[in-house]
Amino acid sequence: MERYHFFASSCKQFGLNSNSLAELRIDESETEGALATVLKVLQRIHSLFFGLEHEDNLESQDVRLLLKTVRQEVLKGCEVIFSSDIATTFKDEHQRLWEMAEQLGARCLTELDSSVTHVVSIDAGTHESYWAMQESKFLVHPGWIEAAKYTWQKQPEENFRVSLSQK
Repeated sequence: MERYHFFASSCKQFGLNSNSLAELRIDESETEGALATVLKVLQRIHSLFFGLEHEDNLESQDVRLLLKTVRQEVLKGCEVIFSSDIATTFKDEHQRLWEMAEQLGARCLTELDSSVTHVVSIDAGTHESYWAMQESKFLVHPGWIEAAKYTWQKQPEENFRVSLSQK
């Protein structure tokens, strides 16, 4: 879950140079904010945990396994490759994004082939980016993976397009 900074003390603790939601006298969206997103996930987990098929055997259930299963559905079916600009320039970030994509159910690849569905890049001028455009594959900014993690939903790729000037 994305940090929720309602109080000023939270903003100060995490070094945010902005007013808290309390100081602005507003709150997040009731339907699309961080708390609403987490509520939906928790309601789904609750449903799965207490579902009829498991009601006799609650002691053997592990909610962590349910969370993992639900998380792995987010990018299920996505075959992802990271462009060389991310792999060479942002080594630690690349590793974190790779792990995040796999936790969300994507399969991360190291070579371009017809099974690739998404190329993750910050620069549309890389070899992999050109390939994605030529092969009509999705070319997305790394924020696509991060947004999917925070919302527990696959995000529309068109909201994370990569352009030549984005570097």
